[in-house]
Amino acid sequence: MGSLGSVLKAAVVAGLIAGAITAGFHTLLLEPLIERAIDLEEQASHPPGQAVQAPLIDRPTQRWGLVLGFVLYGALWGLLFGLVAYGIQTLRPAAWTTARFGFTLALLLGWSVAMLPFLKYPANPPGVGEAATIAYRQGLYLGFLGLSGVGTAAAVGVHRWLKRSAQLASTGLTHAAMAVAVYVIYVTVVYLAMPANPDPVEMPPELVWPFRVVAFFGLILFWAALGGAFVWLLRDSSTPSPVMRGLE
Repeated sequence: MGSLGSVLKAAVVAGLIAGAITAGFHTLLLEPLIERAIDLEEQASHPPGQAVQAPLIDRPTQRWGLVLGFVLYGALWGLLFGLVAYGIQTLRPAAWTTARFGFTLALLLGWSVAMLPFLKYPANPPGVGEAATIAYRQGLYLGFLGLSGVGTAAAVGVHRWLKRSAQLASTGLTHAAMAVAVYVIYVTVVYLAMPANPDPVEMPPELVWPFRVVAFFGLILFWAALGGAFVWLLRDSSTPSPVMRGLE
């Protein structure tokens, strides 16, 4: 795959690219929904005829802050992704190219730390959520994120253990099916056991659900772009080395 420096460089740049792409996606599709949510919130909190107080940070600055936030988000996740990719490269199957390994890893990591937690605790537009429950909600989200990552790592470990076990004569497809079954059971239990979001959603459904759908597809776009940019920047499509074949 390359040295630690080359892997981290490719991963961080890929994260910056993915963050910029996702920022553009959200600016085009999510910003109009945010504007509608802010208007509804202002109408609900200010009686007719009462002057609306100007926000501390104006909307243009907030938009640029969103772009900057996504770029920094991309750089951070790119760095973490590069560390993980380099650290577990010895687990890469002998028949896999770096492109296949890197893109699959990006999708697995994205599912574990972003998409699945989103399904349990989806994003909401402005005006949803009480200030008093912010810390509690953040704790729930981070706790579920951690449990989700553990489940994915455990499923991969189960698959490799079954594949290497001399006592099992099942096919590779059966190994994968058993690992997926263990993962599905684990995720179902964790999903049902974790508490629900404590705040009521009082925004109109025709605003909340489009917001959530766009935000979810933004996560998919980010991790797909990160994985794609990473393997393109690394461009290591060479055949696996003899050392890598011996690890299989």
